[in-house]
Amino acid sequence: MEERTFHALMREVCAEMGIKMEDLSFGWILQLSKDGKVRHITGRRFDLNPEATGDIACDKYATYEVLNSQSVPVIKHTMIFNPATRASLIGDDGIGLTVTSEFLKYGCLVVKPNNGCEGNGVSLCHSLKEVEGAIQKLFKSQNSVSICPYYDIRTEYRTFYLDGKVHLIYGKTKPYVTGNGKSTIAELIEELNLPDKSVVQENLKELDLTYVPAVDEKVNISWKHNLSGGATPTILAKGELYDKIEKLAIDAGKAMNINFATIDIIETTDDKLYVLEINSGIGATIFVESVDGGYEIIKDIYRHAIKKLFQ
Repeated sequence: MEERTFHALMREVCAEMGIKMEDLSFGWILQLSKDGKVRHITGRRFDLNPEATGDIACDKYATYEVLNSQSVPVIKHTMIFNPATRASLIGDDGIGLTVTSEFLKYGCLVVKPNNGCEGNGVSLCHSLKEVEGAIQKLFKSQNSVSICPYYDIRTEYRTFYLDGKVHLIYGKTKPYVTGNGKSTIAELIEELNLPDKSVVQENLKELDLTYVPAVDEKVNISWKHNLSGGATPTILAKGELYDKIEKLAIDAGKAMNINFATIDIIETTDDKLYVLEINSGIGATIFVESVDGGYEIIKDIYRHAIKKLFQ
């Protein structure tokens, strides 16, 4: 589980650095103490980022606005406010005109909660009816949602950004099964040992699990690249692509005035790079469990972050 792995890493790093670590508020707060200094970690958010920056990073549309205002390549987001709770922010034309205009412009939209994570509540919509349905579903629990054009993604990359430098980049391969001509998709999926996450069940609802793929037929389980949904991570080797992604991540980090974050970047099939989102909570459990040497790689990044906390 996320918290168990994260807490284990924190305990090891703190013990090695002579830092006292206490669990407060049922483990939500980690209180770190050394030489009269006290620092805090809440969830997986380190006490390194300005409060306003943390708020921006938690909101996908706000992140888009900040990066776009500084000409950092970022996927487009359009804000849609919930009329039931944010009527004062909606113009006389309502939300329908904006939704219809964006759909007609792109022909396919992604609808997502502004403050969601791990791909939960994110829908790919191929019709205006699907877009409207996805928005109304999110409005049951959200004050606002974002709608985005669909980008044809070759690979999604996660970068670990700390103090102006990128310490790790890995790519995410979407989960898929390969047919044998005999087994159903449901039977093939059983062999994958997918994460026990709600987003996996959400993704499976979009598949015909009784379908029997032909021999060597590849079937994507999801269009999303979330590790929590079954995608697999692969560390990106140094080279030209690494350098381009590194530069974009650094540009985005500086534009956001953020000190410690994971910055997700997409590479489209036409060889363009865009920032997808920025996360101020630094979790890496599935990476640790999936990649040889992943535990020590992430532990070293956390070590640098904690060192920065006490400087």
